[in-house]
Amino acid sequence: MDLADLKTTVSNLSDEELLGLIKNIRSSRRVSKVSKNNKPRATTRKTSDISIDSMLRSIPADQLEQLINALETEAGK
Repeated sequence: MDLADLKTTVSNLSDEELLGLIKNIRSSRRVSKVSKNNKPRATTRKTSDISIDSMLRSIPADQLEQLINALETEAGK
């Protein structure tokens, strides 16, 4: 270790030297935004609107028949 490696105390530094030291410390401590432990965030998908027609087309025939019967009995009450 050389004498040139020693730093003066913080109380003896000027404002410019303090700011330079702080910037140096901060730049040496920063990590990249995507590292091994910090995975990038997943993007969210935009949900699409669902129409009643598309829902009815996706229901199997036997369940559609049950739905129609249930709606008819509710309408008859």
